[in-house]
Amino acid sequence: MTEPFRTATGCLQHAGWTYEPPTSTGDGAPFPLRTAPDTVIRWVSSFSLLANADETVWFLSRDDYSTGADGAFAWNEYEQLSLQAATTDDEAAAVSGFWTRHLPLLLSVRNGYEYLAVRDDGAVVHGAEPEFEEAVVVFSHFEDLLTHIISWPARPDHVIDGLLFDAISIPDARPGH
Repeated sequence: MTEPFRTATGCLQHAGWTYEPPTSTGDGAPFPLRTAPDTVIRWVSSFSLLANADETVWFLSRDDYSTGADGAFAWNEYEQLSLQAATTDDEAAAVSGFWTRHLPLLLSVRNGYEYLAVRDDGAVVHGAEPEFEEAVVVFSHFEDLLTHIISWPARPDHVIDGLLFDAISIPDARPGH
């Protein structure tokens, strides 16, 4: 695990998140990760579980993108929900087009369905129900998300803090502070 990954994971653990080390990485990246940036592939390969205390918010691991992965939610659960809600072929095509360009990284069911995804240009977006595809850019690059986690609570009003640190309101909750 590289230093930014280790530090970000440590900050999340300090905030009450559960971490389990990665399982075997196997040969090649799972199909959904085929076009993901190398940094994202290394991140999702650095743990087998990374979830908040009540497991209502979690980062997807490499194993989650495998077709045989177990769990209540598929890595592309929100795409599937949107496709089920589509009433026309054009709507279904728009949904598929969106998700072709966005790879979910984090799922949340804590306060409704929310997610973080990395867009094909490397930006990290946040989306929520009912219109998952109306996502907004929250970071220009995936690495900026890690930096934000490490520097928390530098911007306590940021939407990401609501996802990752909702129950933590003590400013000195970071390791070493």
